[in-house]
Amino acid sequence: MRQSLLAFCCGLFLLSSCQEKDLLVDNPPPPTDNLFWSFVPYYGEEGLDYDSIYQNELGINFMIDSVSLLITDVNFYDENLKQTIDTAPNFIYLTRGNSEKLNGLLPAGGYYGSYNIFLGADSLNALKYRQEVQKIAPTMVREDIFGLDFFKIKGRIFDPSKLPDTVLIPVEYTLGTYLLADTMNTDLRSFSIDNNQRITIVLLADLQPVLNKLNFNLIQDIISDPTDLQDFTLAQQLKDSLAIGIF
Repeated sequence: MRQSLLAFCCGLFLLSSCQEKDLLVDNPPPPTDNLFWSFVPYYGEEGLDYDSIYQNELGINFMIDSVSLLITDVNFYDENLKQTIDTAPNFIYLTRGNSEKLNGLLPAGGYYGSYNIFLGADSLNALKYRQEVQKIAPTMVREDIFGLDFFKIKGRIFDPSKLPDTVLIPVEYTLGTYLLADTMNTDLRSFSIDNNQRITIVLLADLQPVLNKLNFNLIQDIISDPTDLQDFTLAQQLKDSLAIGIF
């Protein structure tokens, strides 16, 4: 009788363990991140179409193959800029085919304030961030000593010496180094969040001001090289033209 009772209790223990394990599998804990990022490049007033041919103010026809953005940190400030909530050690790489990402945590509660978003890395953080960025966005890690890149456009132009529908020449324009690193701030906004809610942040990058007056035929690549005065001057001009809205 005692042996039967022992066997019955062992059976209940095994059944309970299996059921508890199954519950953990079927009901995993929710992800801790609740900031959902969406990167939307556009040209003029319409979203960017990677299959379309565009023409800039100089009459040059071109196509855009990819647009990439690297965010290295995100913070949230209250309206007095006194209290800072570090949403996480954010390294957010957004590009064609991977333009949406869940990254960063705001605790549940009510908020009134603004986001502070850092592009690239300053001279103090460039080396510290390098290894981490290498894992998620190796193409944004520079080969020189000037840190990281944070914005890159790859495309093709039609060879002006050939028929316009036959030969395409690759072009690439990169903004980077700690000398061009930048910070973006949102407008003050009010919202509340609970433990099961996501906050969507849309980043709109208007490429028209950047490319509209660029002579692709003469300038087919920009790498933001501080040791090359002409290249770095062009990179600075592109950065000043780049408009990224945060909504």
